[in-house]
Amino acid sequence: MPRVYIGRLSYQARERDVERFFKGYGKILEVDLKNGYGFVEFDNLCDADDAVYGLNGKDLCGEHVIVEHARGPRRDSSYGYGGKSQISL
Repeated sequence: MPRVYIGRLSYQARERDVERFFKGYGKILEVDLKNGYGFVEFDNLCDADDAVYGLNGKDLCGEHVIVEHARGPRRDSSYGYGGKSQISL
């Protein structure tokens, strides 16, 4: 599944903030937040493309975030660990 990298993420940003930020860009399968960055996994590539083009440089929790396609394979495929969550809509 296509993943989007989100950089320059505020340390105060929470999963619900990221979900709201990406709302309207398609079905989100997973949000994985780290310190200052994160990943959002979409159901399809077109939705991920739309999010990258529509949200890169926009304000999220007081920071102008970088939104781009994630590079490389996932490093960890386990769910429910380390700030990850599966979204079921």
